Amino acid sequence: MKQKLFLTILLSSLLFSSCDTITGKKDDNNTASLIAAAALVNQTKTSTAASVKTINFNVVSGTSNVTCAGTIPGTVAGVTGTTLNDLRFYVHDVKLISADGTKVDFTITTDNKWQLAAGSNQYGAYSGVALLDFEDKTNGCATTGTTDMNKSITGTSPVGNYIGVEFKVGVPFYLNHMNVATATSPLNITEMYWAWASGYKFVKIEYTASSKNSFHLGSHTCTGNTTGPVNQCSQPNIPTITLTKATGFDSTKDVVTLDINALYTGADASSTGINTCMAGNATSSPKTACEPMIKNIGLNFTTGATATTQTAFSLK
Repeated sequence: MKQKLFLTILLSSLLFSSCDTITGKKDDNNTASLIAAAALVNQTKTSTAASVKTINFNVVSGTSNVTCAGTIPGTVAGVTGTTLNDLRFYVHDVKLISADGTKVDFTITTDNKWQLAAGSNQYGAYSGVALLDFEDKTNGCATTGTTDMNKSITGTSPVGNYIGVEFKVGVPFYLNHMNVATATSPLNITEMYWAWASGYKFVKIEYTASSKNSFHLGSHTCTGNTTGPVNQCSQPNIPTITLTKATGFDSTKDVVTLDINALYTGADASSTGINTCMAGNATSSPKTACEPMIKNIGLNFTTGATATTQTAFSLK
């Protein structure tokens, strides 16, 4: 701040003295000093560029935080007074977006609990992956989950001026469909694994309205070896979330926020509605009831490919 004030005073002084040039009294020394000062001011501006080491996440319903205590604020799928039972999701392939649109990797580091760094296995290379956990095994979440929570991802990035962040929801293809019993953290959590699909639940949201409702998102209609990576999944269900701010992305202030009120907009959990959405767009699920959540999280309901819009995530 003091440096900026000094430079502002210096620049103003030189501008004032350079008025001699305007009146026809040429002063080369002042002109040179003016250019040097302007360059120094510009250098000060660019020095605000920084590397990003932490990206914070949160879950809200409207404007209020969602926790295991009490009821979920506002409405979820048209119902008030709902109770959270579980809320966790994986993210991977995280990138930072520069003002010119270029993207650089936010390199996730291994912490042996919530994060696994990028690497490769016998099937191919994979990006870093992290688990976000918003339940603490208390109150409405007492029958599931763990006591520990995780609301951020950590890593490294090049120094830069960034305007946003991009990530994929879910587990990298070459880490999905592995053996959960022998997998390393954070892929060794059985509650986040589908035995029937031999793959991970990318998103697990469970809450109680008139009955217990579950939204489990994961790859579907996969073919190939179910004990290792499959050949392909015709419904990958891995949305790419791109979030930007015109004023720039400040990782010390801006939070990637999942709004479950927005996620469930268009759904109806009153009476016996919704109940369970396995994969969301699977044939065995109540497809019509699950369609709003699939679309709101940024997926094409039919193909499971990333759609052009999503409304569930934002920067706040």
